[in-house]
Amino acid sequence: MSATVETSALQPDLYDYDFENDPIATLNRLRAEDPVHWSRHGFWYLTRYEDCATVLKDPVRFSSVAAGWGGENPLARKGDGAGQSTDEQGISRNLAVSFNQMDPPDHTRIRGLVVSAFSRRNIEERRPRIQAVIDELLDAAAAKREFDLVTDFGFHVPIIVASEIIGIPADDRERFRSAFEKTAALMAPKRSEESWTEAVEAGRFVGRYMRDLIAARRGEPRDDLVSALIAQEDGKGSLTGPELSSALSTIYTAAGTTTERMISSGLYLLLSHADQWRALVADRSLVAGAIEEILRFHHPTQSTSTNRRCTIDVEMGGKTLKAGDTVRVGLGAANRDPSAFPDPDRFDIRREMRVPPLAFGAGPHFCIGSALARFEARLAIETIADRWPNLRLVTTAPVKDPRRHDRYREIVVAAS
Repeated sequence: MSATVETSALQPDLYDYDFENDPIATLNRLRAEDPVHWSRHGFWYLTRYEDCATVLKDPVRFSSVAAGWGGENPLARKGDGAGQSTDEQGISRNLAVSFNQMDPPDHTRIRGLVVSAFSRRNIEERRPRIQAVIDELLDAAAAKREFDLVTDFGFHVPIIVASEIIGIPADDRERFRSAFEKTAALMAPKRSEESWTEAVEAGRFVGRYMRDLIAARRGEPRDDLVSALIAQEDGKGSLTGPELSSALSTIYTAAGTTTERMISSGLYLLLSHADQWRALVADRSLVAGAIEEILRFHHPTQSTSTNRRCTIDVEMGGKTLKAGDTVRVGLGAANRDPSAFPDPDRFDIRREMRVPPLAFGAGPHFCIGSALARFEARLAIETIADRWPNLRLVTTAPVKDPRRHDRYREIVVAAS
């Protein structure tokens, strides 16, 4: 950032638990007072819909390559890895070959190889298995009378489905999920040596696991995405070994870890607006609109919003974003922008939207798992509405999990 730019007096800690637990007032103030905000973490943070959409749709000026996560995070910086440990350099190299951290044409090439797994046809073919997973989890929950939408249900549905798509065996599912979850700290400021070391070790485990899984499928192919991508290796535009490993990790995020928050949080929003839940139970044509409103109204986390790197100096909001600066777009903030969504702090499943929510991004990096996420959420909502139309909340004021600020700690409900 240019040294001549004045920083705002408003300097929230975007990774603080209190902010993540209830960010709306802070985001509204940032959008009104300092929408192009130079944060205390060393990156630009955007909160207006128009600005966020511009960045997401313009890979020429706002690159995904070596975008970084701000000055307090040593990973994925553009340079020679100076100051990084050997493990950190390895993780940065892996991130660099993730198609989520690439621009066209490399991003286009890799995305084209994996996107077929998330086609509407393939998703529809998985309907019986997804429904079976939902039914099995709800059968187990029913025996408890009261159960947690987070840990008993929403947490598991997409993780099981994503693991099966990729080819992660059931016996490894929990171990891999636990390690993968810890790697989220690698995209945040380095808070302590202990937490950072744990995250780096988790990153090493995930990398080793993917390499071992790929090697196993080379010797014994199965009906899974790993084997399908390996089968394309001799074809034009095929993946290198590191690209394949990183692509699978990106897919796990797109198909699994983000959707589990959407299901539990979405059901909480519906149940906490009892009139809208009753309307949906009576009229299933409202489900599609309800899912879009859930995506708009509730973004799991603000601190991990999408990152980009300026390739040239860019004027935005009366400020100069310098070439090389990291820019992060606040997707949740954009989805509450009153210039795009009138009365944005009101939850309304009948809302008529003139622009799409940015929950899944926009432009070349629009989330490849979006159709699967919507499909799983729809099946989950409809199945619960069928089973328990009078389901009620026991947890009426959920709080974010101190261990993972991007999901609620618990949302207990009572079936009747």
